[in-house]
Amino acid sequence: MNSYIPFLKLKSGEIMAISALESGIKQKITPFFDFPKQDEMPEADFINKAVRKLRSFRRHLNMLTSFYMDNFDIDSSLKINGKDNYSYLLDLFAEFPLIPVVSIDRTASHIKAVIQAKNSKTVTSNVIALRLIQEDFENFDVVVDEIEDMLGPAFQLFEEIDLVFDCRVCNNSDFNKISDCISQFATKFSAQYPVRKIIITGSSIPPSIRDLAQTESESEIRRSELVVFHKIVSRIGDEYQLVLGDYTTVSPNYSDLKIRPEAMQNVTAPKIIYSFKQKQYIIRGGALRTHSRGLAQYQDLSKILANKAFFRGGNYSFGDRYLVEKCNGIGSQATPSTIVKPLINAHLTFMFNNY
Repeated sequence: MNSYIPFLKLKSGEIMAISALESGIKQKITPFFDFPKQDEMPEADFINKAVRKLRSFRRHLNMLTSFYMDNFDIDSSLKINGKDNYSYLLDLFAEFPLIPVVSIDRTASHIKAVIQAKNSKTVTSNVIALRLIQEDFENFDVVVDEIEDMLGPAFQLFEEIDLVFDCRVCNNSDFNKISDCISQFATKFSAQYPVRKIIITGSSIPPSIRDLAQTESESEIRRSELVVFHKIVSRIGDEYQLVLGDYTTVSPNYSDLKIRPEAMQNVTAPKIIYSFKQKQYIIRGGALRTHSRGLAQYQDLSKILANKAFFRGGNYSFGDRYLVEKCNGIGSQATPSTIVKPLINAHLTFMFNNY
């Protein structure tokens, strides 16, 4: 069973990062996808985006033996053809081995969509995922009745449950408290329901990277999600199948902002996020429009990273090789959009090799 699950936005950079993994890792990976949001998303935009993702899935991710898909970031009021938007996604991706996701903070129509999809065999998985954020898993006894009332009918249709504790950005969390809450909740829930595995995920990257590193600077941060996970392992690791998750090099609270193209370069500065040991290294350049090097800053940042003792070298992964190529001016210049694929790919390779 996989001991690491990446939580990713269902975006082209993330999809291509998986596609570029070496074959041994691709055969094992079980990603957890969140459908990406944007500031405004009318029905037609949602449909167009979903269809594009489906085409990309067919082309690049048809090797997946299973994956999770959720609409966590999408407004529940958005209806597609008069139905819940999650129902639309389940129907659209019916050809793939999708594990559906539910929670106590979702609408009744979301739960109904999962039940209908399972009954109609649109969803063929025998596993359902229950995703909980911090306010949900603080006390099992407080929400136990709500879980059974809301989700019991859905749980009955599946053989097993994957229990997901999503700590989101957990930099400033009380690690002992959150670990205790998760351990107690997992123990009590597992006594009542058939749990296959317990997934603990989170991130140390806030929505604004400026909270971690100013422009034209570098920093190293402790990965708080690993601290939480290891504390839980020390508490209940011998009793349950615990699985580590993370949000790779992208904040879980990231969203596509509608900024005019001419204004984008005024607020965008090149950055590289690179994971090693229990940390993440962050280096940023200056605003693309005003810095004399512009996009060429990615070459400069890559050179600085490549000279660090913790850099793993170009033979380690597609992502590491890409960074070495940028160091040497090989290929086209990196951009804020093209750098996503190699950075996530390098992170995924590191996590699979070490966790």
